[in-house]
Amino acid sequence: MPRFMHFSDTHIGYRSLVLDEREQDFYDAFHEAIDVALDSSVDFVIHTGDLFDTWVPGNRAIKEFRNAVMKLNAKNIPMFVIFGDHDRPRRNGEPAAGIFDFLGVQVLGRDQYEYVVRRFDGEDVLIGGISNMKGYMKPKLKEEYGRSEKIEDGYRNRILMSHQAIDPFFVPDQCEAKLNDLPMNFSYIAMGHLHDFMERRIGPLISYPGSTEIKSENEINGYLKQGKGVNIVDIRNGEVDLQRVRLKSVRPQIKVESDAENYIRDITSRLSSLKIGDDGKKPLVSLEIHGDISMETVIQEISKFDDAIFSRPKIRKESTIPSIHTETADLRDYFTAYLKDERLADLAMKIMAHSRSEDIEGIMKEIEVLYGDNRQDTPD
Repeated sequence: MPRFMHFSDTHIGYRSLVLDEREQDFYDAFHEAIDVALDSSVDFVIHTGDLFDTWVPGNRAIKEFRNAVMKLNAKNIPMFVIFGDHDRPRRNGEPAAGIFDFLGVQVLGRDQYEYVVRRFDGEDVLIGGISNMKGYMKPKLKEEYGRSEKIEDGYRNRILMSHQAIDPFFVPDQCEAKLNDLPMNFSYIAMGHLHDFMERRIGPLISYPGSTEIKSENEINGYLKQGKGVNIVDIRNGEVDLQRVRLKSVRPQIKVESDAENYIRDITSRLSSLKIGDDGKKPLVSLEIHGDISMETVIQEISKFDDAIFSRPKIRKESTIPSIHTETADLRDYFTAYLKDERLADLAMKIMAHSRSEDIEGIMKEIEVLYGDNRQDTPD
């Protein structure tokens, strides 16, 4: 019975402007995922996009990827890759993953549906791919989904790889396609883009394995419920069975929302209830404070926590609409009082005038003028 690993959204090479430790976290998760594939004796590996955090990854990211793929290649395990919105090459750029074809890495579906047929454990497996297509490419995406459904329909074991936002798994206006746009004659539809785990049987089994590390604080709740992981999938005679394997190297994260008087207490309480992994990684705390407090004070206080690391705190001070006691006050007076800047008040008035006429180009020109003025005022 052929077996493969499906993982996605590894974003290797991701760098935080605040925390150097975060880049290593993404490498750790990627290498652990590869080790899961080896320990699970898979026949091949598929990756459904955002392999790298950018389409021009740094040397270290490329080196880490090479080292991982070499471990797969040593066991004759090929890897099939499509592009996500982060790692899709611009124009005629060369994909970073593509230079490792000599190690068994094959890129599929850059600009249209592509497929290969390989034989694993005595069975033919069709592996097709459609990379991320959004914006002006959305109409073509639906065409390619339709085309994939018609090509080589004789194979029973059929896998489709695609990196897209699909309604109803995302907010509809952020989606490139709907669920009923997907081809129904595949055994397994391997998706990428959603950073939380999801699986649903719609005829084929469709699954987003989620990201391998927490990239945004918006993922914290999903992580606390489901963890981060990879899919190990068995496929035979068109039937699939999915086993989810959680990764252990993921840095734990919590989000603390509090006020200026109680944030230290709330941080302490949340940390005391958090289980730390065997790797000893300190949890990352995302802190948001409501109230009047200086950033300097907050930084000094949180630096006393030896058992955690912090992303840059957010301070939400209560904003009030200014009162202007004059019978002649107009909208510009309110903008000036609120923004405390004459030029910004002028910009707000101009943007409002353009927005009433839906003149988006006019809005952008006004912003460009202000940006240019600010650059002239700023020394080199």
